[in-house]
Amino acid sequence: MNDRPNSNDSDDANMVRRAAQRYGTVGAMLAGGMVAFDRLLGRKPKEEPAVVIEAATEPEDINDGISLTLEQPDGEPLQVFAPPPGRRRSRARRRRRTS
Repeated sequence: MNDRPNSNDSDDANMVRRAAQRYGTVGAMLAGGMVAFDRLLGRKPKEEPAVVIEAATEPEDINDGISLTLEQPDGEPLQVFAPPPGRRRSRARRRRRTS
């Protein structure tokens, strides 16, 4: 066994301490049990890589609405427009008649 503490030990202790503060003794016991099962199963924490998404152009301002022009297979252009958020008309609602 390795006697030197590593960062996992401090992370586990912080998790148990935080559970004790938020949920009391039962929360600390449950968090400690989860840490023990995690160590028994020998799972390693996943390292998540950074996600970088590149766009071909700058994003448009959606406060003016969004307009899109598509070319149909027959060559005719099709223009679609979505109004800005919050300015959309509500759907017509029918009132139920009581009989």
